[in-house]
Amino acid sequence: MITDWRDVDLNKVLELWNSFYPEQYHIDLEVLRINTIDSPTFDWGASLLDLDFENMLRAFVIIKRAPCKFHKVADSDAMHLSGLAFTDPLQMVDVFSESKRVMRERGASSVLFGMDSRHFWPGVPVDKPRLNDFLMIEGFSLGGEYFDLESDISDYQPPRELPTEGVEFRVVTEDDHAMLVKFFDREFPGRWRYDILTKIEKEGSHRGVVGLFHSDAIHGFASIQDSQTKYPIAGAVWRKSLGPNWGSLGPIGVSQKVRGHGWGGALLSAGLLELKSRNVKNCIIDWTTLEDFYGKHGFQKSRIYRAGKLIL
Repeated sequence: MITDWRDVDLNKVLELWNSFYPEQYHIDLEVLRINTIDSPTFDWGASLLDLDFENMLRAFVIIKRAPCKFHKVADSDAMHLSGLAFTDPLQMVDVFSESKRVMRERGASSVLFGMDSRHFWPGVPVDKPRLNDFLMIEGFSLGGEYFDLESDISDYQPPRELPTEGVEFRVVTEDDHAMLVKFFDREFPGRWRYDILTKIEKEGSHRGVVGLFHSDAIHGFASIQDSQTKYPIAGAVWRKSLGPNWGSLGPIGVSQKVRGHGWGGALLSAGLLELKSRNVKNCIIDWTTLEDFYGKHGFQKSRIYRAGKLIL
């Protein structure tokens, strides 16, 4: 029986997810809820479940709309396949067929794998053959490569001393909020602004942002998360496999005005030192292509993805 998520048992979805994917992609119930039914872009009509006659879950698909209500997007007609899992690919074919029918009725022109608001995936994980085979049969094309990086930062030391003249790196406070909003409006008015300001609002705290302060203004930010984080996003979705003293860094960015001074690398160091002071051990930097930049700080590839797209 194919049905929608209105009466979903998230524990069953979680069990199927964690049995379908390798351990490094295992999630917990809170992450599942935040990234599905609590997400404002979750599509209740296109997200479907397949249950057998004993009410056992055999397949599910998670679909989200483009977040164009919240920030500018490259393709407002695209939908996002945020996640799926199955015990039998034949059931998954039926579920996804119905899901595609709904998406076409909504006027969607294409389906992107992951890359959604409150995402699990920046692309298709290359180390899950059953998933890749299913997507290939469905007609998905695979493109550029992205990856996550990880490092044990227990003994982290910056490759260079942090500059102190004319610049300050520290955790943003409530008093800095207006300055932070101006920075995002000026430099990163799209997804990063929405994600970080929403996270601050949800958590009621600015402890997840390290700022670069220069000339009485914020000119850079690094998003950081640890085990005290109340609203895990980005790389924090894999906290289950990172271990109890986990940490996450990213996104990170500096304003155009101060680029070329080495302050971006210094901001990265400041963020990692702050996480280290919070007793973080395993730290993840997700959804990037900058292996050399982060490699200078001891990070190595841990998960590899390829961009996936289906034309409807």
